[in-house]
Amino acid sequence: MTEKTEITSWLNDTYREVGRRPVPEGEARTILIRRHYPARLVDVWDAVTDPAQLAQWFLPVDGELELGGHFRIEGNASGEILRCEAPNLLAVTWDFGTGPSSEVIVRLADVSATEAALELEQAPVPDVIEMDGRRFDPVLNDYDTGLFGLGTGWELALISLGRFLRGDPISNPAAWEEAPEVQNFAVRCGEIWAQLAQEEASERP
Repeated sequence: MTEKTEITSWLNDTYREVGRRPVPEGEARTILIRRHYPARLVDVWDAVTDPAQLAQWFLPVDGELELGGHFRIEGNASGEILRCEAPNLLAVTWDFGTGPSSEVIVRLADVSATEAALELEQAPVPDVIEMDGRRFDPVLNDYDTGLFGLGTGWELALISLGRFLRGDPISNPAAWEEAPEVQNFAVRCGEIWAQLAQEEASERP
């Protein structure tokens, strides 16, 4: 399978949603991504929870990796492990930079003996954040800074997960992200998320 075929498939076969759900403080904006993997449920669970495997497709993770413990992702986020219900649900707080804290939930389910569904939800996602004196929607790609929006960023990570699960991990993630087909995917993916964000905003009272 070529990179181009894989990325075209990801654009067409991934479910994406920008929505709202109740939280103790009122209502929160959410993003949700759902994708099927040709792998056993237990193998997907191990890939998203075992630090040795996470380091091969995502980033190195350390800390107190148990329920109630705190984790740190190298050069990225940190947080607390809120729920860990193997092999179906992982929920953590997500603290990144100076932005507000959110929650990331990963849900896994069997589709068949050799296929699993992964759903990733993040909330609350603010409508606007400020970084380095600039204000922007964190869901959207920011072409001035080169930052990917949350949806696009998570999708690139989950493509890497798919490569890892099929035994073809990305050996140089930085170079892979700079490849023309991946950059093209990021732009097209960002356009989809921008449209979803616009639709969600237009439906609010």
